[in-house]
Amino acid sequence: MATTNGKVALITGANKGLGKEIGRQLGALGYTVVITARNKQAGEAAAAELVAAGCDAHTVLLEVTNSEDIRGLVSYLETNFGKLDVLVNNAGIALEWDGKPTDADKVRRTLEVNLIAPYAITEALVPLLSRSGDARVINHSSMLGSISNAEKAWDQVATFMAVGYSTSKAGLNMLTVMQSKVLASKGIAVAAAHPGWVKTDLGTQAAPMEVDKGARTVVHLVTIARDQFPHGQLQHNGERMPW
Repeated sequence: MATTNGKVALITGANKGLGKEIGRQLGALGYTVVITARNKQAGEAAAAELVAAGCDAHTVLLEVTNSEDIRGLVSYLETNFGKLDVLVNNAGIALEWDGKPTDADKVRRTLEVNLIAPYAITEALVPLLSRSGDARVINHSSMLGSISNAEKAWDQVATFMAVGYSTSKAGLNMLTVMQSKVLASKGIAVAAAHPGWVKTDLGTQAAPMEVDKGARTVVHLVTIARDQFPHGQLQHNGERMPW
């Protein structure tokens, strides 16, 4: 049986890639890990893999844009744990990297998954997070959402030319700042993480960074001492990134 530290961490969209690796690393540190997936079999397979690696891991079916699924998630956590210590809003999409022109439908869907869903999920989980005593919310963002970086290094942003993705992450950065202010009185610390360009389905195999290194920023923000937590910041490997 896995040895746990009594803390519960929820990671959305974690049946593969960065989400699963974050779960593996947190599980190795003693966190009880709850991963969500849109596909039941995929979620169960990922959780079984984490359990085989020595983690206390569980899975919940969740389509992040589905309000009924979110209510079911809250009910599951309430029934099984009664609190939540860590929320990693990891689920995300990048529909524009298929080589086809961007259209309004792609942008709309990307905003729903990458921005509106993290807001809705966090709001729904505030009561459970408030019971933690050391709650953390980490929004998985990207430097492609940095407005100042787009101004200074447009060539980098133009390489991807992902209107929906970049706009969704810029919005997520602002949401992070607002949540960090609003939720502070409830004992909930909020920050955003830029993982880097990582070899995942979303990042593609052209990315230079392996998934274990890409998970480090989130794990650092989850485990850093409370008095050192970078409230409302976008971080990468312990450093503040520009908005």
